[in-house]
Amino acid sequence: MLANHVRKFKLPVLFLAAALIGACSSKVSTQVHKSYPPIGYDQKIEVIEIYQAMPSGAEILGEVKIGDSGFSTNCGYAIAVEAAKLEARKIGGNAIKIYQHKMPDALGSTCHRIKAHILYIPVEQN
Repeated sequence: MLANHVRKFKLPVLFLAAALIGACSSKVSTQVHKSYPPIGYDQKIEVIEIYQAMPSGAEILGEVKIGDSGFSTNCGYAIAVEAAKLEARKIGGNAIKIYQHKMPDALGSTCHRIKAHILYIPVEQN
């Protein structure tokens, strides 16, 4: 009889723990216009910063927004960029072009927030 009570208690606790862990991550929103097969985690994703020009011949596959979920922790700039690169991999992009970066501030958010285009840059073949 005690085992039934323990089982009933475990499920809500596990659900609550999973929800809290997910709430601590950044909010990721991706809009896809076109996709290619996903690329491997061993392949490099080029990061083109705000001050850098978009490479000629780059194809925009979509857009990714990395923001604050309201409960986000560990949301520095490098973490935001890695999250954007992960989204690029999923749709076959080999680069991201950051076009907006909002710094943490005391009133709005303690997280770095970025918006980036997901790009496919053709690889020159010799």
